[in-house]
Amino acid sequence: MSFCEMFEHHFHVYRKDLGGHARHYLGGLLGRAGRKNLQGIEADVAGSDYEGMQHFLSGSPWDHGSLMGQVAGEADRVLGGHADSALYVDETSFVKKGSKSVGVQRQYCGRLGKLENCQVGVFLAQGRGERVAAVDFRLFLPEAWAGDRQRCEQARVPEAERRHRTKTELALEMIVAARARGSRHGWIGGDEVYGNNNAFTCALEDHGEVFLMDVAANHQVWTARPRLPEPAAGPRGRGRPATRACAQETMSGPVAVKTLAGQHFEAQAREVTVRATTKGPLRVRVWAAQVWLWDGKTARSRWLVVREEHDGSRKYSLGNHPEDTTWERLAFMQAQRFWIERAFQDAKSELGLADYELRGWTGWHHHVALVCLAQLFTLLERKLARKTRPLLSVRDLTELLEIYLPRRPRNARQVLRRIGARHRLRKRGIDRHRKKSPLIIKSILPK
Repeated sequence: MSFCEMFEHHFHVYRKDLGGHARHYLGGLLGRAGRKNLQGIEADVAGSDYEGMQHFLSGSPWDHGSLMGQVAGEADRVLGGHADSALYVDETSFVKKGSKSVGVQRQYCGRLGKLENCQVGVFLAQGRGERVAAVDFRLFLPEAWAGDRQRCEQARVPEAERRHRTKTELALEMIVAARARGSRHGWIGGDEVYGNNNAFTCALEDHGEVFLMDVAANHQVWTARPRLPEPAAGPRGRGRPATRACAQETMSGPVAVKTLAGQHFEAQAREVTVRATTKGPLRVRVWAAQVWLWDGKTARSRWLVVREEHDGSRKYSLGNHPEDTTWERLAFMQAQRFWIERAFQDAKSELGLADYELRGWTGWHHHVALVCLAQLFTLLERKLARKTRPLLSVRDLTELLEIYLPRRPRNARQVLRRIGARHRLRKRGIDRHRKKSPLIIKSILPK
């Protein structure tokens, strides 16, 4: 059974077989150089049809959730069940113009490191070393969107999804669902957005998950188990209830992880190997210590892991691993997030994750699901070639597929036909908006 045949049943809708559109779009994501939008794919992929693919993405009711369930199962079959198997929660941003794209607003854009007009997707990926596959995702819907019925209707946001949920709520929902479907992961990793949220990490712990997540340098921890001190006895033998915690041993308050590391790192750090690179083993200096979190009621034990980068900067992480976990193991797990970041870079640069030009809810989810399917294909192909071509990259695969996948003929008649089709589509869009902005439309039409 071919790769596409494994998933084709997801594209049978109301007795219609949309598998052809799925194959064409997948072929464009995997084998086309340059931007992988609908116009580019239609121009390159033999047999593809622009309007048919547009309806397939934006209007057809095939279930992206069902498709992602099978993608997750295949990823777990390849990556799960090993000591180094992990789930990673991360987000990625999509810079957009205007206000019509679903979920778009001026918000923090991790891609640019600043506030920008963008959409944000929260992703869950499964990984084992350098091999990574996205297994679930959610579109972050800001409060301004969730409370705007007209905007939601225009973007065709389902009624059940018209509510604001934080990124950590979306992440927890995906992690719980992953465990429920049998995901075989050993721990969960994430960046500061998720690690800084103590309520989120405590919820993970309450669900029985082991995690190691990055935190900010100013994140507060306790060096000993905190408690509320016993109230001093008053004249009548009763004391005023304590409201502020202190550490059992030192009677001190919380401290920033950067400050704590500054006190101990230079004297106690060890050099360990965290992962292999093309230039040999990557060795870094690491310091780890047992610390505590306190929410006002309950104290929770944590490992603080501090890694010094080659430029002198430090990365801080907190985890709930057993006390006998070695520093080498903690440092290894902390370093594995490199691969999830690399996987998203490949998804954007090689698989067209950010190249869509669709505004609605359905189109966004269908496009992202098909990119995840393309990513799974590259994972399986690289696994097959591991013995003979161990250095095979996602870019290598897309360059090969650009040669071997069917392409449209490059003659003048075909090119002129496609140009005419594009012009008709553009003219149709101009006519559709003529009444809305007559002065602007008049200025861009040829005289």
